[in-house]
Formats: sequence, C-alpha cells, structure tokens
Amino acid sequence: MYRQNKITPALLSLLLLGTVSLTACSNNNNKNTGNAAEPTSAAASQPADEDKYASLPKEISASIYDRGQVATSEGSYEDNRWTRYINENSGVKVNWVPIPRNQEADKFNVLIASDQAPDMMTTFNRDFIVRWAGEGAIQPLDEYIEKYSTSYKKYLEEHPELKPYLTLEDGKTYAIASLRPTRANTALFIRQDWLDKLGLAMPKSVDELIEVAKAFRDNDPDGNGQKDTIPMAMSTAYTAITDDWFMARSAAWFVEDGKLVQSFFTERYKDALAFRQLAYKENLVDKEFATDKEFSRQKQLWTTGRSGIYFSNLNMDNTINDLRKNNPDAKLAAVPPLATKYGTNGYEVEVPNHLLTAFNKNMKNPKAAMEFIDWMLDTGWEPLTYGTEGVHYQMENSIPVTTDYDKWKTEVGYASEYRVVQQEQYTPDYLLTRAGDNQDDLDMAKLKNAIIKFSETYTFRKDIPYIPPVAEYSSIAGQFETKWKEINTRMAMGNQTPDEAVEELRKAWNSLDGDSVTAKVQAWYDANKDKLK
Repeated sequence: MYRQNKITPALLSLLLLGTVSLTACSNNNNKNTGNAAEPTSAAASQPADEDKYASLPKEISASIYDRGQVATSEGSYEDNRWTRYINENSGVKVNWVPIPRNQEADKFNVLIASDQAPDMMTTFNRDFIVRWAGEGAIQPLDEYIEKYSTSYKKYLEEHPELKPYLTLEDGKTYAIASLRPTRANTALFIRQDWLDKLGLAMPKSVDELIEVAKAFRDNDPDGNGQKDTIPMAMSTAYTAITDDWFMARSAAWFVEDGKLVQSFFTERYKDALAFRQLAYKENLVDKEFATDKEFSRQKQLWTTGRSGIYFSNLNMDNTINDLRKNNPDAKLAAVPPLATKYGTNGYEVEVPNHLLTAFNKNMKNPKAAMEFIDWMLDTGWEPLTYGTEGVHYQMENSIPVTTDYDKWKTEVGYASEYRVVQQEQYTPDYLLTRAGDNQDDLDMAKLKNAIIKFSETYTFRKDIPYIPPVAEYSSIAGQFETKWKEINTRMAMGNQTPDEAVEELRKAWNSLDGDSVTAKVQAWYDANKDKLK
C-alpha cells in the first residue's frame, strides 16, 4: 500500500493551472489524525494503486492441473486453442504453469521456495491454502474483491456458504472459489450384464461385493474362455471409497468421545487396510497397481472389458464411450453405498467449493487478476465446458447438447481445467438434456443421477467439514501423507497385519511430534466446534 499525499497550497495551485497531475495514494493502515485536507478533485480522490495497476500490462500467470489430456494436435497446456481464446477474450493475458496432478505438493513447494510460483495458485487442497498463508506465500483478497470485482463480489454475497471455506482463522479471505457442479463425488460402477449372466444380485454389503468379485474372477463373465478377468479396476478414488466404507477416510479427523482422532488410529481404519490386502491376495485387483501412477492401466482394464467393477468418481472420466466401443452390449449400474459392521456410509459428499485459487504475495497486478475472475465467472467458463456452438454442441431447451463426443473429448475435454470459477450445476433435467440422443451419454447421465441421488439419500460421515486450519498440522501433513501412502501400498501387497501397519503409522506420526500437533488441533476444535455444525 502507499502513503496518503497531502495536498499543499502550492500543489493545489499547480493543479488548478493544469500544469501537473497529482496522483493520490491511499494507505488503509494509516490512522486519520484529522489534519489531512479533504480531497478536492477526482484526481485527488483516485486511489494510487488503481492508477498504478492501470499503467501495468494486464498480464498474470496461473497454475493449471496437468493430467496429460491435451492431444498432440491441440498443442500443450501452455498453448492451445483455449489459452488463445482466454487471452483474446478476457482482456487479460494469462501465462499458464502446468502442475502435474499427482506431484502437486512437491511442485508447488519447489516453485514457492525458488520464488517462481505463479501469480494465481489453484488447488483442491484447502490445507495448502492454510500452509501458504502461514508461510506468507499468499495474501488476503478481501480488499481486491471489494475494490476490483463486480461479478465475483456479487456471487459471494449470493453464496455465503462458500465463505467458511475461503476464510482462515484471522477472518480474512485467502482464496477464490465457486460452487461445485454437484457435491457428489466418489462412485462405484459395475457391469450389470455380468451380474445378470452369472445370476448374481446387486451387492448390498462389502462382504457381498467380495463374493461378486470372486465370481467375476472365476466364472468367465466376458465369455472369452480364459480366466483373465481382474474383477476390480481402480482410479484415484479406490483408497477413498474403501476407507469410506469403514468411516475412516485417510487423513481425516474424526470426533471420538469428544476428542479428535486421525482416521489412522481408529479401529475402523484397520478394516479398510484388511480389505485392500485381501483384494490383492485374492487377485481381485491388478497386481501391478502400485506402478500404475496415472491409473492408465486401470482405465484400460475397465474400458477393454477385463474388469467388471470400477472404483471411480461421478464422471467416470466418461469411459463408458470407450467401453462401449470394445463391448457394445455392456450394461452398467451404479452400486449403492455398501454396508459394513459399522453401518452404511454414503459416498463422499464434497465441500461446497470447487477449486481454490490463491494470489501470490508477489502478484504485480491483482486488479487484472480480479478482472479475469469476473470474466471467467460471467461467460468465460461456458466455452471451456461445452466448446463452440455448431461445432461441438447445439442448444436444446437452453442447454448445450454435445453433437460429437469424440470431437468434444479431443478438442474441449481438457479445457475445464482452465475454469478457475464456473457456474455449471448438475440437475437431473440438465444432465439428461445435455446427453442428447446419444445412448452412451444418456446412460452416463442416468448413472450420474443415481450417484447424486445416493449422495442425497445416504449420510456421509464427515465430522469436521474441512481440514483443521492449524499451522502445526499443515507443516507436517505433506510429510506424513508421503509416509502413510507408502505404508498403505506396502501393507496391501505384503504380509504385514493391520495392527502392525497402524503401529508403523503411529511411529511415523510420533516422529513428526504428532501428539503435540494433535493437541493443537484439539484446541482449535474446542474453540470452534460450535461454528462447525
């Protein structure tokens, strides 16, 4: 911020003579002593930062998730038809910095440590926002939203449910976000035609799912005469779903008798570990899953018809189209939430916010960044979602209907990564209309509607709505995540017992002074629990 200049008589004379232009600067941290002269002209009342930003190029840099989905014919994440569209239509030039999705923490750490982080840093992980704010790597956004935004400012007023997720303990806003299209997330899909062929019922419990998977393994459901079926295919959702069955999502905090406990140290978590080990030993999952970092082999198992159960998310990456190319008669169903001895836990219901975008403390032109946010929220998100009318979609009942899925997938599918904010919302009518007359798309819409209905019907246990914003926890969460993922994978593939695995997790936690961190998190919870309901 800049210091308020006093208007001296000499300067005032010069202004009146038109021989000098006075730029007034404001400093909200300065106290009004009552001695400063009132501004006497529009120029004098013009905040200096506005003048300064107005003289700067409207150019910013921004991170984007790199999921390896940009076809060679389209270019790269840094330069393609949609980056050019953004630069030509938003009024702001954006230089994109790809962040590999599965290396997000490490990549951001390197960029921040080397002072090379982009102006806008976007993540799904609120814990990153907490840590970056604690490190002073990002800055509060309240003033920028108030002074430079119209559309996003109004949007926040209309959606106050977002505020708790964007605001940290000091009461300041540190992230930009819009609502998710739906809060439903994880999903489990199954080959209904395989169930029918083998005379099997839809599983209602985890134990029944295991029996179905064994039947798929042993009874040649694809009819190729070979025992080559790998019953269950994974995605990034595999661990999450199997944890959630037992109400023990990895790294989540649960309230047990008034005390906060990490999921790893509950009895329920041992059952999640035991399931994954059993699935591996019984050949119900791919033996090579540990090296399938991008889950491309898993997706191939599903789309080529070698697997009949797919641990996925709501969108299933639209793999139904690829599956039907290989298996035209494949029929799919969404598996309802499965029961365990702990009850029936619903599929994950996400927090209201979608992506979280923070502003680098060194950002040179926050005004341009807010103008970009406003443009994206108003109209920019739509072509990034649907493509170009007449090329990728046609309108039906005011809803864009994709006309050529393969063309859309190649030319538009990756573009949603650029939607820092957006206003798409999934409703049953929207999803079915959007599918058009394409049977694959209609079937996918019906599956999505089923999962959304499950999320509304079954309670998903989430004792705390978001990761506790405790600096001590944020500072060790990344290190501990690396360790628990390693232990999870090794235990699933080996002979370690769940008790032994949890003991190893406890030692890793203690090596990071975990009990002290737990005490800090408990103190935060005790002070804020009434606001978390």
